[in-house]
Amino acid sequence: MCQRMTWERLLSPKRFRDSDGHETSRGTESHDKKNGRTAYQKDIDRIVFSRSFRRLGRKTQVHLLAKDDHIHTRLSHSLEVSCVGRSLGVMIGHWLRDERGERPPQKDFEWPSTLGEIVQAACLAHDIGNPPFGHAAEDAIRRWFQERSDDEARWKDQLKPGEIGDLRCFDGNAVAFRVIVHKEFYGEQGGMRLTYATLGALLKYPWTSHFAKLGKPKFSRFKTEYDSLCEIAGQLGLPEKTRAEGEHKAEYARHPLAYLVEAADDICYHVLDIEDAIELKLLPENTLYEGFSRLLEGDLSEEQRHLLREPSISWHTKNGLLRGKMMGRMTEEIAHVFTDHYDTIMEGRFERDLLSRSDGDSVCLAIEGLYEREKLAKKIYQNQRNIPLELGVYSLLRTLLEASWEAACELVRGGKLSYKTEIIKRFVKYDRGDQLSDKSLYRVIMLFLDYITGMTDEYATFVNRQLLGLGN
Repeated sequence: MCQRMTWERLLSPKRFRDSDGHETSRGTESHDKKNGRTAYQKDIDRIVFSRSFRRLGRKTQVHLLAKDDHIHTRLSHSLEVSCVGRSLGVMIGHWLRDERGERPPQKDFEWPSTLGEIVQAACLAHDIGNPPFGHAAEDAIRRWFQERSDDEARWKDQLKPGEIGDLRCFDGNAVAFRVIVHKEFYGEQGGMRLTYATLGALLKYPWTSHFAKLGKPKFSRFKTEYDSLCEIAGQLGLPEKTRAEGEHKAEYARHPLAYLVEAADDICYHVLDIEDAIELKLLPENTLYEGFSRLLEGDLSEEQRHLLREPSISWHTKNGLLRGKMMGRMTEEIAHVFTDHYDTIMEGRFERDLLSRSDGDSVCLAIEGLYEREKLAKKIYQNQRNIPLELGVYSLLRTLLEASWEAACELVRGGKLSYKTEIIKRFVKYDRGDQLSDKSLYRVIMLFLDYITGMTDEYATFVNRQLLGLGN
């Protein structure tokens, strides 16, 4: 049995590597009396004001290069997930305080607001590492490295197995963790220096790429952030399931609040992907009404029932009402699932996501059933509009990765660089001293991947055209 986690450690307001590369005793209280902000509210501000978060406004959520202003981007999706996540955190905070009578772990501590802020912060950052063009680009990067490593035996001479695994199983979740703890603000001295509590809630998959082929297709940490993962898990008291120091291999139980972050994401994309598909006319306008009006009948006022039946009211208005009611019900259902499985979660033994554990007359189960019954995933994600655009993503990423690969190999070999590599080196801003200290092929490739994954859709398209000699 895993050791039971404690909120006193799980909600640590201490900041990751707060000064000179090491955590300090400063900031051990959750509330800053000088400016009225809690440590977790500062986390929210640091994420929102970061360059990586700002760029999400020009990155694809589902539908590539959509011209419709109502279609979600990674930014609007992250903001909406953060609202749902905050509500979930507040609900669980009320339950812990009022029903379980949990003792406050810190001074000036309020269960509902604190849990809401931590989950909100982690939700804001959950997609911050996604590359341009969404999941198509993730798969394109994975596929390119898989094909390259299959073809070139010299990879095994220059890269360790764990490093090859990182590239072959490339995951935006691991990029998000790298951005947060390694790239933004303080760079290698702690990144954004968020609280340990927020970092724990952000770690949706707290294990290394070694486990990506063992029923865990995603992971939250590259080899470059191995020490960071182990330090954060140790500070929070996350139960250790597997660890092999020499192999940079580790697996930890999830932070309990990471389940709420995951559930908030699941709620939003299940509902809002349908709404986007309706907007793009991939699904009938009455999809939400036909699927959920009966289940939501008890949640509707007489005025709202009349509005839904009124032919003169637009489907935009009706769907907005239904969406709000659905997400409200799903949030309540998820909170109940969390409390029902609370002991298993706190012992690190809960293996599935919260959404799939709903039961009874549940909106969560109904929406899962609708996706399966109506084959919504194919209609939404594999529609004719997206197919040629997604195929183009593979060509675009191949161009960017091949140019990066050639330059990375030259940089590692040393000696006089070709004129082309000198240009690429300047282009990706490779000249910083801290980046030149380690010339391993893996670390140089990671620097190029940082630049590629940080691109917006439009900028990646522009750069690709330049590399192909096609001009603007």
